[in-house]
Amino acid sequence: MKSSLLLSAAFVLLLPALPAHGQIDTTAHTRAGKRAQEAQQGKGKAPEEKQNYPQATRKNPEATGDRSLAKDMEALIKLQGEEGSEDKIIAKADEVLANSKASPWDKSTAAYLAGAAWQGKEGDNADASALKYYQLAMDNNGLNNNTHYLAMLQVAQLLAATDHTDEALKMVDRFFAETKATDDHNANAIRSNILMSSGKPELAVAELEKQLAAKPNDKKIMMNLAAFYQEANQDAKAAAMFEKMRAAGLLTESKDYEVGYHLLANIDGREKDAMALIDEGLKKGILQPSYDMYAVQGRYYYGAEDTAHALEAWKKGAPLSKDGEMYLNVAKLELDADHYAAAKDAAMQAKAKGVKRVGDVYQVLAGAENGMGNKAASQAALKEAAKYPETKKWAESALRQGLAK
Repeated sequence: MKSSLLLSAAFVLLLPALPAHGQIDTTAHTRAGKRAQEAQQGKGKAPEEKQNYPQATRKNPEATGDRSLAKDMEALIKLQGEEGSEDKIIAKADEVLANSKASPWDKSTAAYLAGAAWQGKEGDNADASALKYYQLAMDNNGLNNNTHYLAMLQVAQLLAATDHTDEALKMVDRFFAETKATDDHNANAIRSNILMSSGKPELAVAELEKQLAAKPNDKKIMMNLAAFYQEANQDAKAAAMFEKMRAAGLLTESKDYEVGYHLLANIDGREKDAMALIDEGLKKGILQPSYDMYAVQGRYYYGAEDTAHALEAWKKGAPLSKDGEMYLNVAKLELDADHYAAAKDAAMQAKAKGVKRVGDVYQVLAGAENGMGNKAASQAALKEAAKYPETKKWAESALRQGLAK
């Protein structure tokens, strides 16, 4: 199942993921299961789960399933470990929810797992369906506080994702009111992101500034605030926040540098600083080479008309890519430099890995073959390029004129 983080793509690297697919084990909620667990521990009672919300006003309900549904619940839990089992989980959960003997714990657990399964599916109704089941998990009031309030945050995110912003904010506020966990990072990050994604950047920024005032050295809050400043077109504040983190020695992980160079690379006039940050991270051994890093480097150097360094970066990143787009960039630059064999090789790599504009591949191949004196191969590539809309006119003109580059 895929991760269930329902946050704006702009902040996926910054905000914490909620473990919506956390494994729920039914054995501890049946009499036989409890006895087996106690015997295994060699103690008089099973160990209690750590309470994440010790000040919550809601009391943990008795986590007991109906004995007649034990096999169904065990089968449902087991499905969590199977790849591509979303539809099976939903179907089994529906059986449990429809059973009149199901206890509140049975129903809440089944609904929670069905919600997580819907988040692992694609489709226009996936979010709405996940929302329905998470709401059922809460309404049946059978989960312990840890999972119940996790479901509540999932509901808040899904409400926002389905354009119910006001309801989403009310749900987060309800979380704070019931748990008394006003400093919960997940909940605060979700609330800020809902404000930002709903077109209220000034409120989102104010929210994070308030959080940072209470926790002035919290790296996660500072990272989010820097990103939110940038989203709100406050580039100077974004850069200043990041520089503050850098000066304080808070850049200790690879992801810190990744967020930093992305932020700086998207602020006019700070592109060189982004490159310097990449170099710093690499020299310290904190930042690891990646496709994403080389893509940023290549774009910067190409924009600065430093094609030699752009080519160097893209050549390093292309083998790490999932598609052939970066290989195509390499092919074009090699062709421009009259490195025909290298251009052909890169174009073939791009074609093998797949690109959106296939005609561009054949355009490069036509020029490379022509440069190497392979006229027949060049003509064949031109004919292929003529089959694609992006290169059709160019290829037809080149064929008429007998040109390949």
